[in-house]
Amino acid sequence: MMVNDHDRDMEIVQSALLDKGSDRCRIAEVGLEMISLLIQKNEDYGSSVWKRPILAPSMNTCDAILVRMSDKVSRIANLSTNEAKVASESMEDTLRDLVGYGILYMAAPR
Repeated sequence: MMVNDHDRDMEIVQSALLDKGSDRCRIAEVGLEMISLLIQKNEDYGSSVWKRPILAPSMNTCDAILVRMSDKVSRIANLSTNEAKVASESMEDTLRDLVGYGILYMAAPR
């Protein structure tokens, strides 16, 4: 991303946050919360998402992320027909994880 693109993106987010109660503001707030959580989790996990999986060392980073995303999609399908038995495995938590993996996939070193 070029500096001008970054500046434009920051202006859009700042403008959206000032537009309290609007769709733009809610989207910006959720996006920023997601990014903050993702950065914290990545630090907690020691950036392990960028490393080859220990049990599948021949798998590259992006393929490993896609496997994790596939697991989340399966979980969403299951939650859509069954109630969660584990509180921390709610639909919202699973969707957060899926979005996070999507961002990590896009940010993966190539």
